[in-house]
Amino acid sequence: MKSIIKIVGEDYIISSLPKSYQKIQPLKNRDTLPVVRINLELGVWQHLPSSLQTAGTMYLHQLLQDGPLVISTYSPDWNGYGERHLKLLNGIYPRIRALGGNLLVLTTEYYKNIVHTIQEHDLGFNIVQDYENRISEALGVYSKYEPVWDRIAGISEDVPFAATFVVNADRRIVYDYVDRDFEYVVSDKEIEKAVKIARLFG
Repeated sequence: MKSIIKIVGEDYIISSLPKSYQKIQPLKNRDTLPVVRINLELGVWQHLPSSLQTAGTMYLHQLLQDGPLVISTYSPDWNGYGERHLKLLNGIYPRIRALGGNLLVLTTEYYKNIVHTIQEHDLGFNIVQDYENRISEALGVYSKYEPVWDRIAGISEDVPFAATFVVNADRRIVYDYVDRDFEYVVSDKEIEKAVKIARLFG
């Protein structure tokens, strides 16, 4: 089996290239969160672990220092689906925090647009620009070989699939949700249940 080297931020991830590489391969329950470096300057950070507040970059798993982490993709190019998705995340976020968890949203928006989105929707969670969909690709929910615009009418930009993951302190995925058809936003009850599980088994 042929191998490739993928660059994520400044880190190199060596992986195999299966025949089905042209399709997305989302992380699943019990998979390990990949090592991904994030440029903090590309995001708006409203809740960061104290050890990261003066950092320039961090690794995705460092957000697990204070408890479980919910990771969700978002794009304004999802149109009405995207607005429903943001509304649901904003509604569940206080419960995630009450359970000791945190939320990171990966977006295709540029930084200045992220600030506008936060103000417009009164969002309280962390949002970071996923530059060239690199983080979403590492999570298996973006592939240039399976573009969303080729599948969903009304979406014309290069965006990830709608996805939400819950990760425990051991970097294990305890919940995964991917909506390939952009029909149903993730369930807030399922997120809350998964965060509770992540606290118990992590």
